[in-house]
Amino acid sequence: MRTSRAYLGVSIEEIGPLSLQGTDPEKCSSICAVLAETDVINMVSRGISTPNILRGIHNSMAVRIAGLVRAIKAEGVVLLTGGLAGDAGLIAAIQEKLKDGKTPIDVRGHELSVYAGSIGAALWGAFRHEKLSREEQAGAGA
Repeated sequence: MRTSRAYLGVSIEEIGPLSLQGTDPEKCSSICAVLAETDVINMVSRGISTPNILRGIHNSMAVRIAGLVRAIKAEGVVLLTGGLAGDAGLIAAIQEKLKDGKTPIDVRGHELSVYAGSIGAALWGAFRHEKLSREEQAGAGA
C-alpha cells in the first residue's frame, strides 16, 4: 500500500508518532489493502487529519491482529515482527484491542524485529541446502 508517502506525505518513521496523536480515528477497511487505500484517498479528500487517518488504519489492523492473538490463545509477551514491529502507533492500537481479554498480553516490538523473516528464511535455506547436499551425496554413492 502506497498510502503513507503518496497520499499522506509522511515518512515511515513519522507514522507511529502521528498515529498516537490521533484523537478521532476514522474507520478504515480491514478487508483488503485496496479497499483500505480507497478509504484513505476518500479520507484525504474529506479533509480528515493525517493523525486520525493513521490511527484509523492502525485500529483496523489491530482488530485483525488481536483476533489472531486470541485465536492462538497467546499469553504473556507477544513479539511483533516484520516491517511494522517498530511502529509505536500500531503496537499501542494492538495493546488497546487486547485490553478487554481475560489474559493480560504485552505486545512488544524491537528495532531488530524487522529482520526476523529474513533470518528465518536464511535458516530454512541453510537447512534445505544441507538436506539436498546429503541426498545428492547419498545418491552419488549408490
